[in-house]
Amino acid sequence: MLKADMTKYCTAAALAVRTFITGSSNLLSYGAGIRQIGLDLGLRLDDLDNLKKTRGSWLGAMVDFLGLARVTAIYQLIANGDKTPTAWGAVLTPAQQSALNIQKQADVYATFKAYATLWNDGANPHPTWQQAAGATGSTTKQAYEALAVRAASNATGNCGETSLLGYLLLTTLPKDGKFQAAYAAASNLTVGWYRGTNFDHAYVITSNMGYAVDKANVDAFCVCDPWLGRSFANLVGNLHYDAPNVNNVAQWSTQMPEIKVGTYQFASTSSDLTKVQGVMQILHSAFLDELAKL
Repeated sequence: MLKADMTKYCTAAALAVRTFITGSSNLLSYGAGIRQIGLDLGLRLDDLDNLKKTRGSWLGAMVDFLGLARVTAIYQLIANGDKTPTAWGAVLTPAQQSALNIQKQADVYATFKAYATLWNDGANPHPTWQQAAGATGSTTKQAYEALAVRAASNATGNCGETSLLGYLLLTTLPKDGKFQAAYAAASNLTVGWYRGTNFDHAYVITSNMGYAVDKANVDAFCVCDPWLGRSFANLVGNLHYDAPNVNNVAQWSTQMPEIKVGTYQFASTSSDLTKVQGVMQILHSAFLDELAKL
């Protein structure tokens, strides 16, 4: 697949996951059939109960990723009517400057605002997503599928969960019906779930011949980052990476190997299988919607 087409697929997958997880869209934006699947599975709706349910995990993810000082500075901005507090002084600290940079990312900043009343100067407990889901130490294929369902059900997740959903979205892409053209174009594309070995981030890498082969050719692979809702031409282009990181990546788990689009086989059974397949139906529908916009 050409780099331009690969980038569209990665971007569509990243946006499909991010818009669902962050609440930028909701079930009402889907057709009746897809909407009913979400309701039957108890997936999130944009309501107060869900906000309360997920706030600890979302803020926990922000603290884990950005650090307490940056998150505190963001809420100082919000508390001061989105203006730089006079208490910051003439020379900004790195955390304060970072907060101003994050303020420019309108969708992220708006999400911080949604949780402003729950921040309480960082005094509230903010468990990591894995702790909140009771899924720490997940190592089996069934456990990873269950973790993906929990992330979708509670509409929250850090880079590990969102990239897992992106990986599953692409590797379970249907081969027929309204997905036939999208699958046919991408059927030879290889999808891997990757993490940094010297930095804390997770993502999906798509490639033509597998990343181990294609990493030497920037035109042959693309980075899909659902946590940020976008794709990157290489591992250096994303603000989370530095120059050496192209050589410091590893597959997340042997249970979720690098495979071709549409070839994933679910390990879950019974009601657990119904749930993970239902989540994928919704994300596949969102993926086609996003792909059509690009």
